[in-house]
Amino acid sequence: MIMECPVCHNDMDNKNIRHFQEWKGRYVIFENVPASVCSVCKETLFAGNIVDKINETLWSMPKSLKKETVDVYELSGSF
Repeated sequence: MIMECPVCHNDMDNKNIRHFQEWKGRYVIFENVPASVCSVCKETLFAGNIVDKINETLWSMPKSLKKETVDVYELSGSF
């Protein structure tokens, strides 16, 4: 059964995505996360058990798979 996007009412596709989460001043990346993603507006939804696993991982902060460097840009002075 195809899920309808709660934002724009178009179809959502089941995909494995890369999810970025800010947690206690750090950015954490979860790879291969099962999600429903809207084909139009890109609204992303997770099943309850996936949210539980993300939260469990954040709360326990086990050793990470790897570290990545991220570029950071300031936009507030650009307007």
